[in-house]
Amino acid sequence: MRLVRSAIGERGTPVFFEVPDTRRVLREAAFWDIYHEHCSYFTLGSLARLFRLSGFEVSDLALAFDDQYVLLEARPSSNGNSEPLSEEESGFELAAEIERFRGSYQESVSRWAERLERWRGEGRRVVVWGSGSKGVAFLSTLSAGDEVACVVDVNPFRQGKFMIGTGHEIVAPEALADSAPDVVIVMNPIYVDEIRVQLEGMGLRPEITSV
Repeated sequence: MRLVRSAIGERGTPVFFEVPDTRRVLREAAFWDIYHEHCSYFTLGSLARLFRLSGFEVSDLALAFDDQYVLLEARPSSNGNSEPLSEEESGFELAAEIERFRGSYQESVSRWAERLERWRGEGRRVVVWGSGSKGVAFLSTLSAGDEVACVVDVNPFRQGKFMIGTGHEIVAPEALADSAPDVVIVMNPIYVDEIRVQLEGMGLRPEITSV
């Protein structure tokens, strides 16, 4: 951030940053959203504080994409000592949520592991929709094996390949027509309706759930 601020100098150039919202991850115990590509984790408050400490005045702060991302707008400031915005949580609030996450994380992992095991015991065919980082973290954390039949992705460059870590095959949505799933786990709830329409278009009506 010091490098960004130094590059702007005295020009007064506004900046816009978008990063994943970690507070949602903590509240939902979303272990599938913890992976190495997220080099840093920020909330509304912690991101705003970082910018102020780096010589910016934060002018706008919001959540977007179904509250999954933090949006921040700021301008260079001589002191960066602007007042906190109403959207920001305090450091004490964030620390408390991190502490609660210690227990809720393991509960979330156990709950999903039990669901996968139950579906396998019932003989249900389960697929995961989404082969990106969320899918990798979800399957790897659960050490998923044959509880999941395959992973679906609309990206043709991923189809025919395999998931890192667990080795599940990545297939096109159309492949499900030949081996209908009983359960579809969607890696991002914002796409549930879109995926449901696509499945129904193939004459498929599995149980759809999301992380």
